[in-house]
Amino acid sequence: MAALAMCVATNTFAADSAPELQTETTLAQELNLSSAQIEQIKGLREQAAKELGSVKLDAIGQDVIVNMIKTGKWDEAAAKKQLQTISDVQAEARYYRAHYLFEVSKVLTAEQKTKLHEMLSGSEAMY
Repeated sequence: MAALAMCVATNTFAADSAPELQTETTLAQELNLSSAQIEQIKGLREQAAKELGSVKLDAIGQDVIVNMIKTGKWDEAAAKKQLQTISDVQAEARYYRAHYLFEVSKVLTAEQKTKLHEMLSGSEAMY
């Protein structure tokens, strides 16, 4: 579970994930971006990656639930705390992805925004 949360938090801009997380090169192809837009989006992506890198993952490193399974002793409070920590990390990562998308949308023309909206509407994982 901890590994899953870390994966979600650290791999949020993988090119093979939902369309809204594609690289500026893929976005350029999908949205027909100008070279100036590509450069702006590249800068936005770098900033978002830096923000995602600041997400604290050390609290997830303690996999309380796996240890409970190993010992055969359930601790309700510890389980809820662990799961809340994972949720908090995922929410913070989603926030940075959503902010990135908002900033990208400000660089787009009206037609490109419409296409981005279509791409986002068709994706399974929002943000």
